[in-house]
Amino acid sequence: MSKETNLRYEQPHKPSKLYQEYTKQLEANDRMLINNLDQKSLDDKELHDKWFEKSNLKVKAKAIQIEKKQLSEELKLVAKASMLVRKKALALKMEEEQKMYDEELREMGKTFHKQRI
Repeated sequence: MSKETNLRYEQPHKPSKLYQEYTKQLEANDRMLINNLDQKSLDDKELHDKWFEKSNLKVKAKAIQIEKKQLSEELKLVAKASMLVRKKALALKMEEEQKMYDEELREMGKTFHKQRI
């Protein structure tokens, strides 16, 4: 064998420029795909976080509406109870005053005539 033939087989193989460009392009494509997947993953996570945040806002808003409704119902019940208490107090006061008038008339020797229907 000639010296050139020996050198060709003994030296490390040097790939062609076309092959080198092809492998670089493949690596670049792989990196781009990985970056795209990472970006898509981040975008999906961000979208999920926004959705979750809006969902929480909706839940809080609904809870506030329910609380307002309950408060208005409680206020109605309080107003009704207050009205009943005031009516009862007025009835007791009227009864007390009626007894007082009856007592005064009795002391004067007069009676207060009540007609039954």
